[in-house]
Amino acid sequence: MEIKIDRKVYSDACISKAIYSLSKDYAISRTLEGNIERLHIIPLGDMQEQCKIEARIFNALNDYKLRQVIEDETHDIRTILYAKAFADFDDIDSDGEV
Repeated sequence: MEIKIDRKVYSDACISKAIYSLSKDYAISRTLEGNIERLHIIPLGDMQEQCKIEARIFNALNDYKLRQVIEDETHDIRTILYAKAFADFDDIDSDGEV
């Protein structure tokens, strides 16, 4: 079975994560032709699973794409929170007052 994926929509990292998440059930090879990634899929188990692979691939792709969008949009906020959490607290006395 072959599935075509538009690389303008899904990044290489997103595709790689989706493929890895399904690697216990499928052998998947990749071919890049311009902006189209072709996935060649062979089920490792029951042949009935072959009918479900396209849905599973696109569910995984959409999951990892959404995770990347959230990561990108919250990066600055997380950086600020980390900086605040690990700031030097030497100015605080034992009562918690500055």
